[in-house]
Amino acid sequence: MRCTLKTAGAVRTVAGAQFPAFLEFLNPSKGDIMGSSRTLYDPSRRLAKWCLTAALVGALVACSQMPAGHSTSVAEGPAGLSFYTPPSPLPAGRHGDLIWARTLTGDAAMPAAGHNWLVLYRSTDTAGQPIAVSGTVAVPAGTPPEGGWPVISWTHGTTGIADVCAPSRNGPDYPDKSYVDGINPVLNQWVQKGYAVLKTDYQGLGTPGVHPYLDGRSEARSATDIVLAARELDPALSRDWIVMGHSQGGQAAIYTSEIGTAYGHGLDLKGAVGISPASYLAEQVALGLKQTTAQANAFFPLIMVGMAASAPGVQVDKLLTPKGRELIGVVNQGCLGAFSKPGGWGSYKNDQVMNAKADFKPLEAALTSLSATQNVRPTVPLLVLQAKNDQIVYSQFTNLMVQRFKDLGVDLHYVEYTDIPNFPAVNVHRATVNRSLPDAVKWVEQHLPPRQ
Repeated sequence: MRCTLKTAGAVRTVAGAQFPAFLEFLNPSKGDIMGSSRTLYDPSRRLAKWCLTAALVGALVACSQMPAGHSTSVAEGPAGLSFYTPPSPLPAGRHGDLIWARTLTGDAAMPAAGHNWLVLYRSTDTAGQPIAVSGTVAVPAGTPPEGGWPVISWTHGTTGIADVCAPSRNGPDYPDKSYVDGINPVLNQWVQKGYAVLKTDYQGLGTPGVHPYLDGRSEARSATDIVLAARELDPALSRDWIVMGHSQGGQAAIYTSEIGTAYGHGLDLKGAVGISPASYLAEQVALGLKQTTAQANAFFPLIMVGMAASAPGVQVDKLLTPKGRELIGVVNQGCLGAFSKPGGWGSYKNDQVMNAKADFKPLEAALTSLSATQNVRPTVPLLVLQAKNDQIVYSQFTNLMVQRFKDLGVDLHYVEYTDIPNFPAVNVHRATVNRSLPDAVKWVEQHLPPRQ
C-alpha cells in the first residue's frame, strides 16, 4: 500500500516515499541519516531519527483510518462549503484527475453503500479549458468482485442553476428535496445490486462559474470524468460503466453515448440509459414563444441563462421585458421550484416576461448547436424510457428522436409507458424513473452484469 503524507507545503518523493519539504534533509540521495556519507552532528542525528519516526507513525495511523480499497494518496477536501472552491490555479493534470475528496454522510449519501464520498475533480468546459466539478461516489459494501465493482454514472434531472441546487448538497434545507429524495431510493437499489453509483453535479453547479444548463457535451464530460476520478479514489472500481440519467440527465446520458468512449481514456462504456430525455429543444422554445398569452414556462429562465454561459451571443437582458429582468435573478438564488411559486416566473404570461420584439435566433442557434439531442450519434447501445403522458418531456419529441436513431442504425431499445396515472405534470415526469426501473435493470444486467 502506498501512503502519501499530505502537509501544508511541498513534498519530496524518495524511493517511493514522500516527505514534506521541511524534512528534506532526510533524503537518502543527499545523505541518509542511517549510515550516510554525510557527517551529521549527533544531536541532529537523534532529532532526525525522531522526526522520521514521528512522520512514519503518523502516516501509518492515517493509512489505517482509510476505508479498504481507498487510494491513500488522495488529498482530503476541506470541511463545509469550502470543499466546492477548488485551488487556484488547478493542480496540473488532465481531465478526470481527482482534486480532493472527503467522506460523505447525510441525505446525499446512499444508505446501502459501504462508503460514500464527496469528490471534486477536473473536467473540461465548453471552451476546452480545465475546470473543477463536484459530485458523489457510492461504493457497495463487501469484498470487491474480480474485475472491480461495475459503475453507473448517474446524470440528474433539472434542479436549477444556483450553487445551492447541486444534488451533492442535499440536506434538510435543500431546495429541490422532493426530486432528489425521490430519485435516491432508486439509485440505492443499484448499489444494493453491486454497482458503484457516481453522481455528478455538472459544471458550475455547486462550483465556480455559471452552470451551462442543457449544454450536452459539458454534461457528458462531467459524467465521464467522475468515473475516472472515482477509479483514482478507489481502485476497486471497474473500468466498465453505464451512463444513466433522467430528463436533463437523460439528454446528458445520450450525449455521453456519443463522446464517452473517446473522451474516457482507459474506460469501457457499455451503454447508455436515457429516461425522459430532453430533445428538440430549439423547436420547443420556438413553439413556446409563439404562444404569447400562454403561461410562462418555468424552464425558460434556466435555458436562457444556461445557453448564455456557453454561447456569449445570447444576450438574456434583450430577450426580456422589464418584469422578466426583475424576475430572472432568481436563477442565481433558488432552484426550479422557485419559478413556480406565486409571484414567480410561472405566475405570468409569456408576453409579460418575454420581449416579443427581441431576436431569439441566437438562442435558438445555441440550442441547435449545444442541445440537439436528436442529432447525437450514439456509439454504444442505448435504452430510452418514456411516459406517453409526460407533460414535461413530451413523448412526441422522444418518438421522433428514437425513430431518427433507428434510421441511423443505432443499437436501441425503446419502452413507452401508458400506465402511469395522470398525476400533476411534474409527478408523471418523475414517476417514470420508478416505473422504468425493472426494464432498466433487465437491460443494464444484459450489458453490464453485476459481478459476484
